[in-house]
Amino acid sequence: MKAFLCLFALGIFLHMHEGQASLCPPGFESFYVGPESQDACLKFAMDVKRDWDTARSYCMSLGFDLAQLDEGNLHWSVISYIRSHPEMLDEGFHIGCTDRVTEGTWLWTDGRPVQMFTGHWYPGQPDGGYKENFGCLYYDDFLYSSCVNGQRLYTICRI
Repeated sequence: MKAFLCLFALGIFLHMHEGQASLCPPGFESFYVGPESQDACLKFAMDVKRDWDTARSYCMSLGFDLAQLDEGNLHWSVISYIRSHPEMLDEGFHIGCTDRVTEGTWLWTDGRPVQMFTGHWYPGQPDGGYKENFGCLYYDDFLYSSCVNGQRLYTICRI
């Protein structure tokens, strides 16, 4: 009976979805994106605060990139995750969007446009013009914000 329960628990842990196991590498958390997409694996790198460029380089050194949170309910799931971890509540996190190339044109790191004027952006954001070109999630609501160039925050990487 114990063997059956262990196998049952392992099956739940692997969470078979769309015929593939939803298993993230060590240090990454699995987030359900939606029925049409694979689950997202995110790493909340809270070892050191980095500016946006260094955060992106860090993620890329792992073979990944800064997190793009625009699929399904991923952004809302991330907010819920952060709120369930007290050590994260007063922090900010770099995510994978910027308007550095063309002021006011926000793009994800893969070149897709960021949806503007949605409930994902903090009211009045993005702002700051040429002084705030990098996407972040900032306490206490963790909605998208434009963060000051050079601001040191924690990092969210995504596979």
